[in-house]
Amino acid sequence: MSGNDVLNPRLYLGEGSLDGAFVISRARKVLVAKKNTFNLADNEVQKWTSFDLDSELYNFEHLNACKHRFSHPERDECYTLYFTFSHHVFTRSIKQNESFDNAQIYPYPSDERIFDLTRFELSKYLPQIVATLPEQFCYHGGYSRYCSCKISQEDGTEIHYQVVYRVWKQRGKMRFHIESAYPLLERVSKVKKVNFWVICHNLLRGKKLPKPAK
Repeated sequence: MSGNDVLNPRLYLGEGSLDGAFVISRARKVLVAKKNTFNLADNEVQKWTSFDLDSELYNFEHLNACKHRFSHPERDECYTLYFTFSHHVFTRSIKQNESFDNAQIYPYPSDERIFDLTRFELSKYLPQIVATLPEQFCYHGGYSRYCSCKISQEDGTEIHYQVVYRVWKQRGKMRFHIESAYPLLERVSKVKKVNFWVICHNLLRGKKLPKPAK
């Protein structure tokens, strides 16, 4: 099950609590590609199929599962990270008493959400963000998730982009799952940076991951 938007998305986007409230369940065809790229032990989607809305076909190939290898700048360690992406990066939750067309719903088991064009366009930055994650500003966002905040440029406009990810190690593979990504009205402040290399080192060695400052 994909994770929740953190930092109280209701303050930024007017969404339901934990970015998953007000979910409406329907018996619809699930648009999930069956063939996987990597042999991962978890059930996170590795390929999302295209979505047709108002005669426009939206392709999600940029959100296919991928892997990147990073070398620690000081330790003699290399980390192969496997990335997957949640549909939360291109959809939003259904607001209470919201009127909408069923065609806007991206069907996913028990978590159907509305396709969001803004999130979709911003999600095109994600491949570059995960490829340069050591250079991003990472901090603990709560719910045992780490967040990367990046200011992206879109036609000269500064965008504060919140990327939420969860990490774990399973059957020898180091996993990073992008649980959500969405624009913020303003850059986050008063948060303590988390060292990306500490996350990777501890994950590799089976140590406890960094915790948020109290």
